[in-house]
Amino acid sequence: MSIVFETTGVFTSLQQINDVAYAATSLSGPCDSLAHILGNALLGNDITRETLEMTFTAPVIRFEERTLIALTGAEFYAYTDEREIAPFKVHLMEKGDVLKFRQPKKGTRVYMAVAGGMHFVNNLSGNIVLKAGTRIELERDYNELHKKMFDNLEHQKCATWGIDAYSLARLYYSDVFHIISTAALDTLSRKQLTQDTYTVTQHFDRTGFILEGQKVKLISNNNVSVERCGTLQITHQHDIAISLKHITQDDDYVQFAYIADYHLAKLSQKKPGSKLLFKWVDQEEMVRQKESYENWIKTVMHQIAFQHNIELSK
Repeated sequence: MSIVFETTGVFTSLQQINDVAYAATSLSGPCDSLAHILGNALLGNDITRETLEMTFTAPVIRFEERTLIALTGAEFYAYTDEREIAPFKVHLMEKGDVLKFRQPKKGTRVYMAVAGGMHFVNNLSGNIVLKAGTRIELERDYNELHKKMFDNLEHQKCATWGIDAYSLARLYYSDVFHIISTAALDTLSRKQLTQDTYTVTQHFDRTGFILEGQKVKLISNNNVSVERCGTLQITHQHDIAISLKHITQDDDYVQFAYIADYHLAKLSQKKPGSKLLFKWVDQEEMVRQKESYENWIKTVMHQIAFQHNIELSK
């Protein structure tokens, strides 16, 4: 047994990405695919390795053997009895360490990646959700970087480098969401949609949520199945529902727009009470913004690779 959950948290699950190109828009996998990717990247894992997705109240985790971890996503700020465990850095956890989490200052979901990966031991149902009695075993598929960092962090326990929080602010802290139309709203609704401030209601889970704000109406009612994360739909009461992962909304809900790929990470970190502001953009603007977002990710990955080379040279 490698990881023991002294408590399971409110909604803790093991998530995996199969296709990086469609990770953000897919209706399965981690809600915040960017956090999943960055956590694995910090550790030098393959991007498809599993991560723990922890929502609202995180579990208490006891390590039965030493390993390397990285926490990404929301600002939960974790700690052990001996030290703080800062997000977006690599940490060496020793056998017997107990990891606890404070309530998040901002955001909803935090992710934990483990060097070499991990898997459920006694989860015969195939359910990804962590329940009492579920055990997680480390894969221990350590590469040369992992072995080197075990040695390099022997005394300081935490890497001196990581992903700068300031650079992440541009992705997570804005409440403005770019949307692209897929169906015709009436003129008043289209205008009001970008003038009102919407609030996430208590009708909320990882499948999606309903917003409180100005109601909207469609000119035409040509409904199709939801095929991507971030789809905006109209409920029977003319409220706005937004899909996240998995389709559980009423089949009669009508979709009218979707949120741009580059804003889906911050969408996944919204919670009841969070505010959303919408801005219509055309395909040209969306492509330009997406290119800027992808270039930022490439820059971050290059910086991480640079630090990995330094670790290997020590």
